[in-house]
Amino acid sequence: MLANVNLINCFLIVMGMAVFYLFVLIPVLIYYAIQHMRSPKLILLPDAEWDEYYEKKCQVESDWAESNQFIQVGVYRLQQNFILVWQDVENATYFQVTLSPYGWFHSFTTVFDEDYSLITANDRESLVFPAPPKRFVQSFGIESLDDLHEKHEETLAALVRVKHLELPEHLPGFEEAYLSIVRQQHEHVRSVSFYPIRGIWWYHISRRAKFNQPLDLQQAVLEH
Repeated sequence: MLANVNLINCFLIVMGMAVFYLFVLIPVLIYYAIQHMRSPKLILLPDAEWDEYYEKKCQVESDWAESNQFIQVGVYRLQQNFILVWQDVENATYFQVTLSPYGWFHSFTTVFDEDYSLITANDRESLVFPAPPKRFVQSFGIESLDDLHEKHEETLAALVRVKHLELPEHLPGFEEAYLSIVRQQHEHVRSVSFYPIRGIWWYHISRRAKFNQPLDLQQAVLEH
């Protein structure tokens, strides 16, 4: 009898923890994540500290960038994350490596005229929030930089063909482009009713459903 009572108590505790995680913790985390996007602070590290990241921590990425005509932009700090940035001026594309406490992630961002942008990443977190108008986001579980870049280039060419998007004559500064994207995301999510509660679906279902799925161009045209 006592064993049954203990089993029931354990079951109730586990269920209580699951309910707390799903319906309390996730909405709270979503809320605070969006609040941090309201006024993001991107801090450029001094030039003297760049080699520690470019040449020591991310030598593989640096070699790839150099062989693909991407040039160094700088190393930035955003809260607990460090972001290494390279740029391909000809194609208006930034290559980023984000060093976070949860892992290292890669992404390519191409900016177009009229505030359009395309992001191709290899982490699920980039898919948590619904993309705002004029922003296209896709993510794949790809470690190879060549393969991730190829995915980005394929979608880039398709968007230019289908949406008739044009690359800017002058690539905006990384800080300007990055903070603009963050603010767009903040404003879009804030416009969604009950967004902390909706975040339960976004975090557990939506980001997983979109992961490893190429951008649906037909849907993208309709939504953007």
